[in-house]
Amino acid sequence: MDRKKKTYFLMAPELMGSFCSFLLFVSLLFSGHRAVAQTYQEARDLAYNGQRKEARELCKKILAKEFDADVAVLLARTYAWDGQYDSSRVVVAEVLKIYPTHWDALDAISDVQYWDEKYPEAISYCDIVLAKDAGDEHFMLKKAKILNAMEQYDQAVEQLERLLEKNPANVEARNKLATIRISQLKNRVKLAYTFDYFEKEANRDPWHLVALSYNRKTSLGTVIGRVNMAERFGTRGFQYEADAYPSISENNYAYLNLGFSALSIFPKFRTGAELYHSFPKAFEGSLGLRALYFSSSSTYIFTGSVGKYVGNYWLSLRSYVTPSSTGTSVSGSIQTRRYFSDPENYIGLRLGYGVSPDDRSYGDGTSAYLTLKSQSARVEYNHLFNKVWTTNIGISLSNEEFPTLGYLLNYSFDIGIERSF
Repeated sequence: MDRKKKTYFLMAPELMGSFCSFLLFVSLLFSGHRAVAQTYQEARDLAYNGQRKEARELCKKILAKEFDADVAVLLARTYAWDGQYDSSRVVVAEVLKIYPTHWDALDAISDVQYWDEKYPEAISYCDIVLAKDAGDEHFMLKKAKILNAMEQYDQAVEQLERLLEKNPANVEARNKLATIRISQLKNRVKLAYTFDYFEKEANRDPWHLVALSYNRKTSLGTVIGRVNMAERFGTRGFQYEADAYPSISENNYAYLNLGFSALSIFPKFRTGAELYHSFPKAFEGSLGLRALYFSSSSTYIFTGSVGKYVGNYWLSLRSYVTPSSTGTSVSGSIQTRRYFSDPENYIGLRLGYGVSPDDRSYGDGTSAYLTLKSQSARVEYNHLFNKVWTTNIGISLSNEEFPTLGYLLNYSFDIGIERSF
């Protein structure tokens, strides 16, 4: 064997060993990457199946070994979906420190700011993506939705029109544009009717209430004029009212009411005022006063409410406190709504105790009825059709107290139709 061949065979084991080590390193590298990828997919599956706590724990285990932007964004998403917006912001901020234009991270943080009603901040993150890619349809649509939530309707329409010019087949953008244009309609006329029927043993005639109202959006807020016509206790009468919802600031608005009637089945004069404030995490609270003046007495009622949006649901608690010389009367209600495609389409349930001073279908012309006891339940359905018509249907069952008759079962049906223009 010559020297060259001998040298080759002497070195071959070393070369073979190095080559095998290299193959082992590459194999471990790629198998490790696959393990991380599979673990991320497992965390993602958990998150999207509603097991967000388990998904978070898995994401944290992955991030403890090495930083992965996709895993961090998923972790931030799980926090946001549970309403933990501050925690979500902290995680996304770490991603954006390393990758300032990371698409998924910007998508997540803009959602967080939008859901937390921090609209200017949400817009700023959308603009980072759109500055890099002005034709990004996802962020164009998102920016339009945020502008709409800010009531900057003209800018939202312009954004959607640019998107549809680029892609006329974008159905979501087309539907959103139609919805915004409808919301810009400033006038509404509504006709509503309520029918109350009492159990046969009461020998009491049914009650009727018809209400015709006109609603106008103004730069200061919404103003409503309304005429109520009621027939009960063998008497028919009219009541004339004006409501206003003036906007005070970004998180505050008010409710004002004024009404009068010459007939005994309504208070001779009524007024009301209430201040509403929007709190973080989709909470809203209010405090207000109602004043009703009758022929021989007057009554003042204090009221307050707490409401919260939870996903597609709205929950609300309201209480009325009526002081009097004979004691303090308390009434209230709990209400929930499940919204569908927009705020005009929902189903609702309300459970009540006592008498509400805001219920125009009830009353005998004295303040005594405000302290009567009752238990009630009402289901309702509200639906928008043909873009400009809204209908509301409600059915109620209540156990009403009357001074001389005791408790009577009351079956109530109401229907309303509204036209926007």
